[in-house]
Amino acid sequence: MATAVPTAGDRQMVVGRVFERAFAAVRTNPAVILGLALVVGAIPNLLMTYVVVQLGMASTEAVVAGQISPAGFAAAALFSGIISMVIGALVQGALTRATISATEGTRVSFGDSLATSLRVVLPLIGLAIVSAIGVGLGMLLLIVPGIILALMWSVAVPVLVAERRGVFESLGRSSDLAKGAKGRIFGIFIVVFIAYAIASAVLGVVGLSGYNAANASGGLTPMNLIGSVVAGTLLNAAWGTIQPALYVELRQWKEGTSVEALEAVFA
Repeated sequence: MATAVPTAGDRQMVVGRVFERAFAAVRTNPAVILGLALVVGAIPNLLMTYVVVQLGMASTEAVVAGQISPAGFAAAALFSGIISMVIGALVQGALTRATISATEGTRVSFGDSLATSLRVVLPLIGLAIVSAIGVGLGMLLLIVPGIILALMWSVAVPVLVAERRGVFESLGRSSDLAKGAKGRIFGIFIVVFIAYAIASAVLGVVGLSGYNAANASGGLTPMNLIGSVVAGTLLNAAWGTIQPALYVELRQWKEGTSVEALEAVFA
């Protein structure tokens, strides 16, 4: 059923509605959304971490002790960063497809969601690189510029996937959509950060911590592995649904675009 949407300017951008859309997407298609977060996101990241740890390149202590060279440590960090970027691009693209469809009440398959992401994986990786460089440089300039860029580019991935725009065009389009809503987007970032911190703390209390290099270098125990998978799945599912939900909310706020019209681009 088509979603009735007020004309542009007749409504406000509401933070609560963004979370409602994200939660509704998970309720509508839990197997696919959580499956993508697990299979495309959490498990590949865990395998990458495992390889780096087994090579003894996960801790700066090994550099200090002379077990690995600074160049080797830097190479391992670069390798893991690139792989994480590719994994992140794939899972975000796939979850954008699944979330936008679920927002309209449509259940899209795991394969269709992943295929949508694979079709634009190279631009997604390019977008991840450009945004990481921009936000990183901004963070070096007293942090605030980096935060502003992160807010401006917060829906660049859904723009690229749903509107099939180029890397820089997607960044510009995201900036236009976020204009006038940066404070509320920042609030969403804070809520996600706090929720993830609480979830990580809970996992630690029940003995499933280990989602960081410091603990991993001490040994990837079965409990640490489980904690890594759980934390990674939750994080990927949360941000992977909130980001496109925010995109839908911003478009309906700015342009009065229906979800059905957005979902139709994947047909």
